[in-house]
Amino acid sequence: MSIRSWIKTALLKQGWIIVRAPIDDKERTAQLVELLVEENADGRSRRHTLGPWLWYERPVLDRFEGHDCGLTVEGPIYQSRDGTGYPLGSQLRTEFGWLDLTPEETNLLADEVRTAIDHALLRWFTCTDMAERQLPSRQSRERYFDDDFARNLIRSATPPTAQREEVCDG
Repeated sequence: MSIRSWIKTALLKQGWIIVRAPIDDKERTAQLVELLVEENADGRSRRHTLGPWLWYERPVLDRFEGHDCGLTVEGPIYQSRDGTGYPLGSQLRTEFGWLDLTPEETNLLADEVRTAIDHALLRWFTCTDMAERQLPSRQSRERYFDDDFARNLIRSATPPTAQREEVCDG
């Protein structure tokens, strides 16, 4: 069975259809499929993350999701004569509807959103409470221990349901 057939079979089992995969990326594509079809929390999370990217007709370059709004920047990027790159446009989604933006509007809004993200993240990073936890480089994840540690943190932040019921009954 060729790699293409294997990939199509694996994706069809998940309800997805693949049109084409570059021949020189066989191994990388196979690894991606393996990660997507895992029957565990990681596989479900990857499929959940990938799903919205498949809703759009053009390639998605960036996605900014808020609580009530989202911006999807569509590609590819085209260079103007002055060297500025412009995406084909974007779609702005709100609870009230959709708005298609031009390439120039997309660049302006995406730059504004990135600036707001930078400000919020740097505010957290430079907070005095976070100073002791700052590291010079990204730390690798040890899934076996990190997942358990994260679950314990979540449990400590959210009391058990039975305990809440006792408080309500009392």
